Amino acid sequence: MFVVCVQDARSFMMSFQYWLGGSPENLENMLLMMANTYVYEGQKQITTEISEPALLPDIGIWHPLAPQVFEDSVEYNQWYDKEHAPMLGINPKTAPTVGVILQKSHINTKDECHYTSLIQELEARGCRVICLYSGGLDFSGPVTNFFTKGKVVPDAVINLTGFALVGGPASQDHDKAIEVLSGLNRPYLCAVPLVFQSFEEWKASELGLHPIQVALQVSLPEIDGAIEPIIYGGRDAVTGRTVPLPDRVNLLADRAIKWANLRIKNNAEKKLAISIFSFPPDKGNVGTAAYLDVFSSIFEVGKELKRQGYNLGHDWPKAKEGLMDMILEDKEAKVWAVASFFATLVYMYL
Repeated sequence: MFVVCVQDARSFMMSFQYWLGGSPENLENMLLMMANTYVYEGQKQITTEISEPALLPDIGIWHPLAPQVFEDSVEYNQWYDKEHAPMLGINPKTAPTVGVILQKSHINTKDECHYTSLIQELEARGCRVICLYSGGLDFSGPVTNFFTKGKVVPDAVINLTGFALVGGPASQDHDKAIEVLSGLNRPYLCAVPLVFQSFEEWKASELGLHPIQVALQVSLPEIDGAIEPIIYGGRDAVTGRTVPLPDRVNLLADRAIKWANLRIKNNAEKKLAISIFSFPPDKGNVGTAAYLDVFSSIFEVGKELKRQGYNLGHDWPKAKEGLMDMILEDKEAKVWAVASFFATLVYMYL
């Protein structure tokens, strides 16, 4: 009786480890182990080698072509820069770096096709990529350790989980997320995988994105500071696996690279536009706003932009009155009411 109890206890613990591993190989080995223990006896036992449970670290850096999961950003960057990047023709010294946040469950179960698709699209356009994952719902620690304090800080970050940085869909801590993202100080995109709809249901729906997803995957991440909620993948109705949406993966990669390049670019090379309010939409209302000093505000913004190295041009006025004259004397402001909510754009070439 004691031997049987010990055998059962061992089988339970091994099965639990296989189950936690989650991969198809782990599940196959779990079934083989259970069959040898409780179904087959003696010579009938399966002679194929049954591997021990293969468990991913709970937190790590993953890449679909890497030989292992890395638990240190220095080690990952050494592999990427010396082995992987040269193979792809990526110059690690000049290429923008995009950080990607992933869910461990998709990697464990090999349901990572949508992740791999975006990674390959970014690399095909000459980007370095570093992908972290976590088995929990709080990504603040991995972001701090692998991105903020990592050997190479990404120029832009994409959250592919589609949920808030801390707490996911369950219980959010926006203050903690804002603190971590402020410390990172990089453009932060939160893309949307279709979770509550299949890809086919979403395409056929007149409503579009499910209201629950709008709340959990658009509104809540925006409180963290996320931008660009682009749908990039969806669950296949037949297989249940997540598939990438190629045109949207292209769009997401394009937006992330533009944000990354914008961060790298010197302020003097950037271009900005200021939209000036005009309501009611008629002549003579440019820059009018109740109890607000519009032109003084714009002038102060201009002073700060110049302090930060932006090039406002040789004709930028020395006083707010000059700015007011420059805008109000423009023929567009005097003659045309070009839109219902703005009258003119002031272009600053940086």
